[in-house]
Amino acid sequence: MTEAAHQAGVVAVHNADFEQGMYSSVLTGVRALGDDISAFFMLPVDIPLVRSETVSRLVDDFEQASPSILYPCFMGERGHPPLISRSLIPAIVNHDGTGGLRTVLDQNETGARDLDVADFGTVHDLDYPADYTLAKSLVDSPYPNHEECCQLWEMYSVPLNIVRHCQAVSRVAEALCQQLNCLRNGDCLDAALVRGAALTHDIGKGTKRHEIVGAERLHAHGFHVAADIALEHFDLLLPSEEPITEKEVVFLADKLVCGEKPVPLKVRYMNKIEQYRHEPGVEQAILGRLERATDIMARFDREMGVSTEQLAQEVLA
Repeated sequence: MTEAAHQAGVVAVHNADFEQGMYSSVLTGVRALGDDISAFFMLPVDIPLVRSETVSRLVDDFEQASPSILYPCFMGERGHPPLISRSLIPAIVNHDGTGGLRTVLDQNETGARDLDVADFGTVHDLDYPADYTLAKSLVDSPYPNHEECCQLWEMYSVPLNIVRHCQAVSRVAEALCQQLNCLRNGDCLDAALVRGAALTHDIGKGTKRHEIVGAERLHAHGFHVAADIALEHFDLLLPSEEPITEKEVVFLADKLVCGEKPVPLKVRYMNKIEQYRHEPGVEQAILGRLERATDIMARFDREMGVSTEQLAQEVLA
C-alpha cells in the first residue's frame, strides 16, 4: 500500500503504534501535517469510491464558507471524507481517544456544515464481501445509480412532473435497450448507463438551453458519459454508418414520451411547432429535428424488427 501511495504522489506516514487502535493512526496523520495547511480530509481506507469531483466540491465550499468541519451529505446521511479545519488539530491531539475522532467532531458541531453530494461512494464502506463486490461494479462509473439520480433531483429541485417524465423515458429506454440487446451478438448496450442517463437527462429543465445546463451539472458530479448523453438528447444526427448507442436510445425514448404518456413521434414535434410557431425560424428548425428523429426511429424499427412507437405504447400502457 505504501508503494501505491508513492506512485500516486502521496507521502505515506507509518504509525508505529498501530496496535493501540485506530485513533493512534489519526494522531500520526495529524501530527505529520505541515503548518501551511488550512484543513485536511479524513478518509478511512475502506471508503474507496469517493469521486474526485466530490473532493473538489468540498474544497471549493470550504474555501467560501470556512466551517470547522465540512461533511459530504448523501441522501440525508453524512459520509466521508469530512474536511476538517486546522483549528481542530489541538483538540484532536489532546483528546484521549475515547470514542475516537467522532467524539472530537461531535464536540465541534456548532461550526460544522453539510454539503449535499450525488456520490454514493461517500457512504459505502467495505465491511462485508458483498460490499466489496458492489464496489467493484461501481468503481469509476461514469453515470449515476438510482440513488444518485434521486439525490440529483433533490439537489437541483427538479419538479415532480419532470421527475415522472424522466422515469417514463427510462422505462421506454430500458425496453428499447433490452430489445436491441436480444438481437445483438455480444455487442450489448449498457442498460445501467441507459437507465442513469434517462433518469437525469432533464435535470436542467426550466433553464435556458436546459440540455447544456443538465450536462454541466452531471459533469460537475463526475457522471461524464451520462452528461454527454444529456447534452444531445434535444437533437441528434445518426450517420448511416454509425451504430446505435446508448445516446440514441435515450434520445428516441425521450421523443416518444410526452409528460408520462407515450406519443407518436410526429405528433410530439407538431405540438412543438404549434407551441412556438410565433417565433421566427422555429418551425423550420423543428421540422429539421423531426426529420433527423424520424431517420433514427427508422433505424431502430429495422434493427429491432418491431415498431418503436408500438413498444413505447406497450411499456407505458
